[in-house]
Amino acid sequence: MRRVTNSLRAQVLLGIFSALLVSWLVQFGLYWNSLTRAESGVRDHELSAVVDSMAFFLGMVPVTHDIAWDMPLPDVLLREGIGKTEVQVWDRVKDRLVLASSDAPRTRMVQANTMGFSCVSMDGDTWRVYAGLDPSARFEIVAGTPTRAFYAGLADRFEFGSIVTLLMFVGIGGITMLVVSRSTRQLGLVGKDIAAASVSDGVTVDERAVPAEVEPLIRAINERQRRVATLIENERRFIGDAAHELRTPLAVLAVYADTAYRVNDPVKAKMLMKKIAQTTRRSSRIVEQLLDLARTDRNDIRLEPVNLASVVAVVLRDMQASFVPRGQQVAVDAAPGHILGQVDALGILVRNLLDNAGRYSGEHSSITVGLQWSAAHVTLAVADDGPGIARSLRERIFDPFYRGPGAPSHGSGLGLALVARIARSHQARVRVEEGAGGRGVCFCVTFPLPGADGAAGGRG
Repeated sequence: MRRVTNSLRAQVLLGIFSALLVSWLVQFGLYWNSLTRAESGVRDHELSAVVDSMAFFLGMVPVTHDIAWDMPLPDVLLREGIGKTEVQVWDRVKDRLVLASSDAPRTRMVQANTMGFSCVSMDGDTWRVYAGLDPSARFEIVAGTPTRAFYAGLADRFEFGSIVTLLMFVGIGGITMLVVSRSTRQLGLVGKDIAAASVSDGVTVDERAVPAEVEPLIRAINERQRRVATLIENERRFIGDAAHELRTPLAVLAVYADTAYRVNDPVKAKMLMKKIAQTTRRSSRIVEQLLDLARTDRNDIRLEPVNLASVVAVVLRDMQASFVPRGQQVAVDAAPGHILGQVDALGILVRNLLDNAGRYSGEHSSITVGLQWSAAHVTLAVADDGPGIARSLRERIFDPFYRGPGAPSHGSGLGLALVARIARSHQARVRVEEGAGGRGVCFCVTFPLPGADGAAGGRG
């Protein structure tokens, strides 16, 4: 049952046939009403004509002549329309029935001296009656027809007309079903094409092969197909790069471990163990960043008010020990304020920006961290006075595993990719600018403020 109700073809046909049925019923009612009104008018006209004709007939009979009961009525008066017309002639002087058609009642159809049209009940039926006088006003002429016979004749006429109308609607419905079935059959063929297509190949469906009403849906499916193919290709490349990045330190670890196992010199063994520890830390960092990268790809990140200055302060406190051995100075100008974000993801973003500045700016460099607040947004800026980044490379540095020329060998190439993805999940923009005084580089991440949309947030 659910399959039928979800079927586009069934819904279209049901809608069309419902409209046809309603139209037929309306046509049925209108036709019956029109036929009834028309035939009622004809019936009343015939009753009036019968009385007038009978009055003319009686006008030719001398007043002194006594009308015989068995005097034959003219055939023209016994009309067979929709229901037979019955006639009575009453002598007003003697108050008796002097003439009647064969099936007319033998009692008065209307009370004496009731002229014109009226409806009366006789013998369990309702009669439509018209009464009038002859020219001498001696005779009262009454013509009537039973409504049961009238409506029976009316139904015979109506039956023929309604059958013709019904057949016409059935023909329209059949043609409609054929057209709808042919149109929806195209959707079935398109569905088979989509099912047979490889998702990773990004194969799309020809939008011109479907009805115009379905074209937006097919266009959206094609666009989704292309995006999925792009994502799959990116994931393949990412997995390959990740495997390569992990294979290298693991191979180095194997060499160092094998050499340390064979060497007899304690000094060399200690040096090898130190290198093993460094390589292990690098591998561990790559794994951590891969996990962070996977977490930032989730679509269920819950944003809540976060004090961005507090996040910066916590990350700086945890990383302070890494700047001291290199003689680097970190200056902070971060006024407190709130944005909508995920605190752990924002911590990863700040940590990677600071780690990037510490690794690439060189020894005895200066690093500045600032928060620039405005009415609509806040910009987190991390700048250094190191060698900087060439303009031609500023787009590529956000690609996973990319390391620019002269980059330290211990970097993973994932830090800035994490920054870009976390910023995107927070509807933030990342841009790369020159550092202070034209030296070094400055990474600026601009977050929208919830206060700009009327929500709580912003400075304070």
